[in-house]
Amino acid sequence: MTASSITIPFDEALHFAAHDDQMHPHGPQADWTETMWFSFNVPERSLAGWLYVQTRPNIGTSAGGAFLYGPGDWAPWELPFYNYFDHQSMPDPLDLRDVQFMNGVSCKVLEPGMKYRLGYRFRDSDEFVADLLFEGLTPPVPHVHGAPPFTGSSHYDQHGHVTGDLWLKGERIPVDCVAVRDRSWGRRPELVGLGARRLSYVFGAVPHVDGQPDDAFLVFCQPPADDQEAEVETLSSGYLLRDGQLRRLASATRVNTRDAATGGIQSIVVDITDTDGRTAHIVGEARGRMMLAKNSLCINTFLRFDLDGREAFGEDQDVWPVMRFRNRRRAAR
Repeated sequence: MTASSITIPFDEALHFAAHDDQMHPHGPQADWTETMWFSFNVPERSLAGWLYVQTRPNIGTSAGGAFLYGPGDWAPWELPFYNYFDHQSMPDPLDLRDVQFMNGVSCKVLEPGMKYRLGYRFRDSDEFVADLLFEGLTPPVPHVHGAPPFTGSSHYDQHGHVTGDLWLKGERIPVDCVAVRDRSWGRRPELVGLGARRLSYVFGAVPHVDGQPDDAFLVFCQPPADDQEAEVETLSSGYLLRDGQLRRLASATRVNTRDAATGGIQSIVVDITDTDGRTAHIVGEARGRMMLAKNSLCINTFLRFDLDGREAFGEDQDVWPVMRFRNRRRAAR
């Protein structure tokens, strides 16, 4: 199975095109946002991390950076590495096909929509350096148009084979994993207050020869609108890759168990059915986590999965309005 042999039999009008690697024409709103995100992991050490950039062209700023997390400590200032900025000038001119941001993230398109050379170095620091290659294992997959959380923007996800090296305080850490990248563009209002809804985003893959996944999945879920603290969530959007066939999900149920000390995900059970009627039973156990709080709280958890009896690895993003999570934790204490 190769990426070129996998087709996406839906949303023909939303298929990724070469121009989608560039900045898109933007509307007049201050919250019009374009993002690029690449994840990576080192399963044998239970490490995971991101390279992430968010640009807001109408106010002339970029945000983002890099972090690496693993077992044990979960607060940003205790992680193996964390460096994230909110307000920096955008490169001028800005071409996302070959770009170096002030926050240290760099990206060069080697093959549109499929292959990217990634880097990270903040100024001349050697504390954390990344030199990675992302090679798509599927075409970019469009999010269901209008589905939460991307109700006002375009969004794609893509599984890929990530290889290369990290250097952490001089130690070389080889990377050879299956992970996910995404791209989005459109309006992104700040999610604030108790009225904002929770959401979750989990992905994983069974690695195989040369990084090709036999099975891979990606699932967006949300709890019921009238019970935002429920630990049973249902499908917003997602897909299943199996036997070279990629299909959108028709249904999903996710059940969470939380770590008592932090409130983060300890384990999840996800049952999915795709549009061809194929099913998967996925059980994930936490290997490490980090919590990033701004206007919302994003709890990132690296997990080992049992995917229908096969070992897989991936990440979960459990996103809360900060005040709602605060109230829940205070009530629990």
